[in-house]
Amino acid sequence: MQIPTFLLRKLYVKGSLENVDDGFKFKLKNSISTATAVDFKPLKVNGNEYPLETTVISSEVGEIAVNAISKENSFAIKVGLDITVHVKGDQLAAGEHTIDIALATTEVGDLAFDVKDTI
Repeated sequence: MQIPTFLLRKLYVKGSLENVDDGFKFKLKNSISTATAVDFKPLKVNGNEYPLETTVISSEVGEIAVNAISKENSFAIKVGLDITVHVKGDQLAAGEHTIDIALATTEVGDLAFDVKDTI
């Protein structure tokens, strides 16, 4: 089952992109269907790829580096779950940014979408 991009974009919490001391972060909220993440692709902002080891996701369930997510060490994404994506590194410049997000789930396979947000 392929999920349309316009629906995937609704996962992103608009206005959540912000700089933090050691990089930047944004939020996702699952409003579609429960899923199990088994793989993440490197996050891209304005076409610049960030290594997997610099990205951490957290929720009420816990925190995990995305490079540690696998079929054997999956991350459950329940409906209604708030997820913070924290990228360690340089802060982003003020202005609009395009964020490309890609992951794989056991339920629907590969998911990829992009969003725009402003700092």
